[in-house]
Amino acid sequence: MICRNCGYRYDRRTVGFGTLCESCGEYLHTCFNCDIYDSKAERCRSLTTEAVSDRKSRNYCEEFVKNTDIVPGSDSGRGKTSDDFKTLFSMDGE
Repeated sequence: MICRNCGYRYDRRTVGFGTLCESCGEYLHTCFNCDIYDSKAERCRSLTTEAVSDRKSRNYCEEFVKNTDIVPGSDSGRGKTSDDFKTLFSMDGE
């Protein structure tokens, strides 16, 4: 996984609730570092998880999935499908 705060690549198999980034010291087990978190909607895409009040702080969500492609400061491509749909059906060509 990649720390969304600083971009450090974390190569260990698991991320515990209290795991800190070895580069910046921020918690890794957070909504922002989770693959099922939708940063554009600012909410989790899971329908079965409990709401977390501070999404940048560590949490105890058992549905946490290590991100695989998040780059610091990016939205990790979320919403791209919607943008592609709008482009495909835009009325600009008429």
